[in-house]
Amino acid sequence: MKTVILLFFMILTYTGLDFAQAVFSNGTGGGDWNSGSTWQGGQVPESTSDIFVAGTDSVYTEVAVTCNSLTVLSGGKFATGTDPVIVTGTLELEADAYFYNQASSPELPGTDYILDAASYVVHSGSGTIGSETNNEFGNLVIRRNAGVTAASNLIINGNLIVDMLASNVVFRGANLTVGESHTHTVFGDVYIYKGIFSCVDVGDNNMVGIWNIHGNVYVMDTDDENYLESRIGPFSSANAAGLGIFNIDGDLIIDGGRLQLGTSSSHGLGEGIINLVGDLIMSANSGIATNHDGPLSINFVGNGTQTVSLTKSFSMTTSVYDTVKAGSDVVFNLSDSTWRSTAATSLGEFVVDGSLELVGNSNISGGGAFTLNPGCTLKIGSPDGISANDLLGNVQVTGNRIYSEEANYEYKSSEVQSLGNGLPTTVNGFAVNNTNGIVLDRNLTANASVNIINGDLDLNGNTLTLGENATLTESPGNTVTGSSGMITTTRNIGTPSALNVGGLGTELTAGADLGNTTVERYHSAANGNGNHGILRRYNIIPGQNNSGLNATLRLYYDESEMNGLNESGFELFKSADGSDDSWGGMGGTVNTTDNYVELTGVADFSHWTIGDVQSSLPVEKETDYIPTDFVLHQNFPNPFNPSTTISFSIPSEGFVTLKVYDVIGREIKTLVNEKRAVGKYEIHFDASQFTSGIYFYKLKSGNYIQTKKMILLK
Repeated sequence: MKTVILLFFMILTYTGLDFAQAVFSNGTGGGDWNSGSTWQGGQVPESTSDIFVAGTDSVYTEVAVTCNSLTVLSGGKFATGTDPVIVTGTLELEADAYFYNQASSPELPGTDYILDAASYVVHSGSGTIGSETNNEFGNLVIRRNAGVTAASNLIINGNLIVDMLASNVVFRGANLTVGESHTHTVFGDVYIYKGIFSCVDVGDNNMVGIWNIHGNVYVMDTDDENYLESRIGPFSSANAAGLGIFNIDGDLIIDGGRLQLGTSSSHGLGEGIINLVGDLIMSANSGIATNHDGPLSINFVGNGTQTVSLTKSFSMTTSVYDTVKAGSDVVFNLSDSTWRSTAATSLGEFVVDGSLELVGNSNISGGGAFTLNPGCTLKIGSPDGISANDLLGNVQVTGNRIYSEEANYEYKSSEVQSLGNGLPTTVNGFAVNNTNGIVLDRNLTANASVNIINGDLDLNGNTLTLGENATLTESPGNTVTGSSGMITTTRNIGTPSALNVGGLGTELTAGADLGNTTVERYHSAANGNGNHGILRRYNIIPGQNNSGLNATLRLYYDESEMNGLNESGFELFKSADGSDDSWGGMGGTVNTTDNYVELTGVADFSHWTIGDVQSSLPVEKETDYIPTDFVLHQNFPNPFNPSTTISFSIPSEGFVTLKVYDVIGREIKTLVNEKRAVGKYEIHFDASQFTSGIYFYKLKSGNYIQTKKMILLK
């Protein structure tokens, strides 16, 4: 029934039997409304006509006109430069249709509006735009040689485009002369090509202007010779007060434009806020300006990774308050630029409630404060780490610096890094993500996690303590190392069943209650009668019931810890006190796929390690060993400072060379260059005259050539 009624009215409309007459533009380019040649049939529309502007046509008027309804079809254009254009019924703009409103009226004509989200209203005639009953648009283009203010809460279903006729012309969300606070919504993107886009202009302390933008914001200068003509900021004009807020769900991209707090030399005290969900990207030809005395807050409020990529410094001469919200992972990639406030007083604060990564030499500086709150994460890229109070590292503010003991710290760089004196001795989590590794310079306690992602963690004689709920996680080839020092944890493990205590790589199963048990892990090799074990050994100290256990012990190892031994011949060795020449072979089953050795029927726990039955710790002497293959072993210790030992075996007499090269392939030392008999040799290398870094050593004997890497850390 509804379909029949609708068809009836369409027939009436298009046949002109009753109601309005349908009038179509000529389809050949359009023209002046009051010219008969503009319309099919040559008749100028009447006030009761329903007007259709074809997609190929542009229709304009310089005098007052009236019609019943006006429809601009897709691709069509209608322009008015006069008041009034009266539409007594519906104004409809299809996708890609344009309505150029050059009249002094801020409203579109009509009593009903059908504006496709992809249609365009180009506003250039009035100092205000919209009203309470006429506030919704598809794409809205603001193009004028004088300021424009929103007269109501605007809803823009497409994009907002600010393209003024001069760089100092403002489109503002709220203005004291209009007399109301406003909240506007843009469902598409915002493009600022020329002019100023602001929240509040000439406000008072109670004035609020808010832009909720669901897409990206582009502040782009299209003039290659005159940059900074497109601008965005919370305030514009003199003595701006109140509160100006941009809520941006997408990215803020400034390419040749300017980010500013205010615009006038007559500064105001209003508070500006930018809440950003996406990335902040600023090119080198862009600008930063303050021009305001009130504070600015830039809050990173995304639920994933947000990147701040600047090729110039962000610097404001007012107080800047920045927050990384919980759930946001913000990456500051500032190259050699800085993020700072240089205000004379009340300099603001940078607060991390989520995760903040400072890439390379990116730094936060100026006179404000820095706070890393409990449960949050700081990823450090500077070679100097984090500093408590010096102008070093990624955080260089002269205000108070708070690095919580309950926060997480990750050293993430491609350069050699020191910890810096700002790292607390107790942390929630600690991570190594640096192929050069990290060297501890203090005892450290981690209460939640230690994560070795890239590179090694050299204990350097210090003790790394895992809290009772902490876990060590290592990746293949990236482990805890150190010729001295230990990693340890103590926890009540009760009657364990396949329990890898703290992730230290010792898995225990026992039928008795072991109570409060301490596990200590060391990374120097156990020695016996000239032979050695792998570069990992344990001391397991049960709090109770340490006899007749009939337990199962599984010890894990990393390929980098094999210390030149034959993996297929691995078995467990035990010592009462861990001293040299005190180790006895206990047997066990080796799993070379998952890298562990397991032994059942263990009566008690003490010192344990993994050795090679072919080079048994307590019995075989090095001088009795006759090699059957060429072997170049990993140097030990590695990393080293300043000396290390390189071992190799040759199964036949011949001329042997052993040389050391730097990272770019230059030969820096010859260790062996002579004829050698069958046997195994240990060569001492003193690198005290060389700088820290990666080096390579190469063994050559006949057709046998092999090269290995070593790291000097001073």
